[in-house]
Amino acid sequence: MNAARYYIYRNLHTGGFSVRYRGRVVDRLNVFTAQNITFKVNESGRQRVVKQGRKNVHAFVVADRYKGLINKEYELDKLVKVTYNPYTDTQFKYCDSNIYNAKEVVFRDGRCFLALR
Repeated sequence: MNAARYYIYRNLHTGGFSVRYRGRVVDRLNVFTAQNITFKVNESGRQRVVKQGRKNVHAFVVADRYKGLINKEYELDKLVKVTYNPYTDTQFKYCDSNIYNAKEVVFRDGRCFLALR
């Protein structure tokens, strides 16, 4: 049996992030970390965006766990931005390379970053 995981996506209305667990939104955050990550893009959803020219939620950062940043600050020079553009990319990217998994990411300012240590 697979354990349920957290599906994190950019909220198209607020610019922050929503966290979905077992099909329900359980949290909305702006600054937090997530661990044991898989980056997922639903290809049929991506194709719908390209065809209709309208955004929809189809790409997720899937995590085992997440937590708000309370006392831990990350240095900006040790964060690498992760990007995704449904019109030009089929997968999340960092430094012009596809990324599928990560140990930890940081969410802040409406963006997702790899946490390099």
